[in-house]
Amino acid sequence: MGSRAQTSSERPPDGITSVRKKLGEDDPLIGRVLDARYRIEGVLGAGGVGVVYRAEHTGLRRPVALKVLRHGFEDVSSLRRRFEREARILSQLSHPNIVALTDYGICEGMPYLVMELLEGLSLADFIDDGGAPDPHVALDIARGVLRGMAFAHGRGILHRDLKPGNVFLQSLPDEPHHPKLLDFGLAKLYIDDEGGEGEPTLTKAGTIIGTPAYMAPEQAAGGTVDARADVYAAGVLLFELLTGRPPFVEDRRSDLFRSHMVEPVPDPASMRPGLVLSRELQELLLTALAKEPVDRPADCKELLERFDALPEMAARMESGAIEPRREQTLIEARRAPPKPPPTRIRWVLVAAAAMLLLGGAYWLSKRTPAPTPPPVPIAQPTMPDPIVPPEPIEPVQAVEPPEPVVPVEVVAPADPFDEALPRELAALQSRLERSTTLDREVHRAMRVYQRLHPDDARPSLLLGRDFVRHNAWPQAIERYELSLVRNENARNDPQMLTDLLEAATSDRYQEPASAAIHRIFGERAIERVRVALAGSENRRVRTRLRALLERLESGPAPPSVD
Repeated sequence: MGSRAQTSSERPPDGITSVRKKLGEDDPLIGRVLDARYRIEGVLGAGGVGVVYRAEHTGLRRPVALKVLRHGFEDVSSLRRRFEREARILSQLSHPNIVALTDYGICEGMPYLVMELLEGLSLADFIDDGGAPDPHVALDIARGVLRGMAFAHGRGILHRDLKPGNVFLQSLPDEPHHPKLLDFGLAKLYIDDEGGEGEPTLTKAGTIIGTPAYMAPEQAAGGTVDARADVYAAGVLLFELLTGRPPFVEDRRSDLFRSHMVEPVPDPASMRPGLVLSRELQELLLTALAKEPVDRPADCKELLERFDALPEMAARMESGAIEPRREQTLIEARRAPPKPPPTRIRWVLVAAAAMLLLGGAYWLSKRTPAPTPPPVPIAQPTMPDPIVPPEPIEPVQAVEPPEPVVPVEVVAPADPFDEALPRELAALQSRLERSTTLDREVHRAMRVYQRLHPDDARPSLLLGRDFVRHNAWPQAIERYELSLVRNENARNDPQMLTDLLEAATSDRYQEPASAAIHRIFGERAIERVRVALAGSENRRVRTRLRALLERLESGPAPPSVD
């Protein structure tokens, strides 16, 4: 599969090359420099109302993606408000699994967004090019999508158009399919009953927005939607990752809406030969794709918690299967007895064979008479030994009782690296430290080791340190936060706080690093921040450290949604 630079789903469904060529031929923006700093070089993609260009920040010499309204739509007030709202929403979403907004402005009456330029391809192209990926890859991609959506929901933001075309698989040195959420143009801010005033919606009651193949039943009916509509879309996306197609495919939109509203969810295993799902994953799909919103998880944070609780082999491919199973619904598949994995079948057969052998031996022992034992000789009586009087016993001096022994309390090491590394992990650490660049093979081996030792946080901590060495701060922050999922003792690693404090005083990563410090360390980091503040003479660094200190002293962070 090829690598493409893209940051938005704004692309035509067919003939993308000819469309880009046509746009590029007559596009007056190509070659121009917007706001004296963004030189537009070419078209990356175009949709109904927006165009995404490849551009260069002339001052930093850095490639970016620049999105503008298509020519002729600049004066349409509703589209312009939607465009400006996307900028506001993206500015609140600093997360490794969401495309980063770096700038927003208006040049000669034309609003524009500037985003990071991603190298890779969309999830839609990934599935179109190669079909459903290996189940392990599918679950990894789905986990990244859910982390980004859980983060957005935690900040009161709905996406409302979650689909493979709005998920970009970024090609990173150690992760070829890192998912990033795109296109929050249809996103909506929502509030709870006790919140303040929200922004007015740009759609009227009864208006259907989104993509039909991924719409929740209430969304397809034009009703009011909340975070549970995104949960439904995430369930559809997970279904497609596992099978290569959505659960419902119809030629007519009305038939597609009807399927979402009334048809039961089909069994993914009946659509992909050899696919085996655990009972827990079947249950998760059923709840995410429930027809009634009340039966679904409340938001993607709750869905992510259920997803992370899945067993290790939640989805796998069974070798030798070439034909799909009979068509059935997911409810029918869940009611069927679970199929044990191949290793369990082998042990069952071995145990059965052993029982048969034991039973046969027992049956033969009953059929064959036992041999008569030889007579036991009668022992002759012997004369007892003469009794010798004991020697006189010396009086024993009284001894003071010993002092009671106080048990020594074994204290677990504070630093997770106080305990010696296993040989395999130590070898991987040595290879990381010797490498002058991000070594993809070592990172992959480290992640495999992590999966085999899920309670050991040190692989994630070592990967975080390596990302820091190579200035890959978003990945470093993500790995450090993932280490807490593995083991709570990870927060006792002093290097992690040192690295996060460095990022928290930088221009670009201040907010995500400060948020991570707040979530991971809380008030435990206050003293370190005060020491750093006292030792710094840089005005900008001191300002950021004061802001972080106020954040930590304000109280614990809300529960993490990553």
